[in-house]
Amino acid sequence: MARTVKLEFNKKRLRGFSGNQLKLIACFLMLCDSVGYMLIENGVLYGLNAEYWSLALATEIGQRWYLFARVLRFAGRMAFPIFAYLVAEGFAHSRNQRKYTFRMAVFALISEVPFDLATRHLVFDMTYQNVLFTYTLALCALLIIKRMRKLHIVLRLLVMGVFAVGAYYLRSDYGPLGVVFICLMYLLRKDRAAQLVTGTVLSAAESLSYYCISAISFVLIRFYNGKRGTAPLKYFFYIFYPAHMLLFYGLVYFANR
Repeated sequence: MARTVKLEFNKKRLRGFSGNQLKLIACFLMLCDSVGYMLIENGVLYGLNAEYWSLALATEIGQRWYLFARVLRFAGRMAFPIFAYLVAEGFAHSRNQRKYTFRMAVFALISEVPFDLATRHLVFDMTYQNVLFTYTLALCALLIIKRMRKLHIVLRLLVMGVFAVGAYYLRSDYGPLGVVFICLMYLLRKDRAAQLVTGTVLSAAESLSYYCISAISFVLIRFYNGKRGTAPLKYFFYIFYPAHMLLFYGLVYFANR
């Protein structure tokens, strides 16, 4: 008599993404945005010069390059919510939050010249600052908010508003909305549903001109497992930001010599 063999499948629960995995995804998306903006729009099409820009777009090949750049930039819009969300998470789990804020400020300063070279083709330009300044302002707000945790929520939101205004006048990338986003992700961290809904709405608002595509990033954030990850990538993400901008500026510079 034949023996019946019972097949059993090992059903493993979806473990989700670690912080490092989400950051690597965000780095790839940011790279897409940078290729579209720094290499194509400000390189191939030379968007910084209105005359070259209009001449390039008047050609069929120029239109193709522009369409390719737009596709890359649409993908790139999903990077910011992931990075900003993980900045709030990093603050919440950091053993030394002041040191974390100071480190962000240092890399904001280090990244400014590469940012200006890649986006403006100038060594220093005060008209627009890199996104790490936005992160730093948000972290400074959170340092104060944490000390005021026993005070009324209105006062804590007022602190958030002050630093959001600071981002507006500093003209940092993603500006006031970036500061508000990070602060709210921190304040709502104990209410996962409210955090996800708020983050999705703010991401959609940030990318209105891109058909709210940034909101899709919260599909990935939804599966964040709350862990950093085992790979020692702590400083990789800080270095990657200025390094890739220097590389792209160099490519554009030598291609146009």
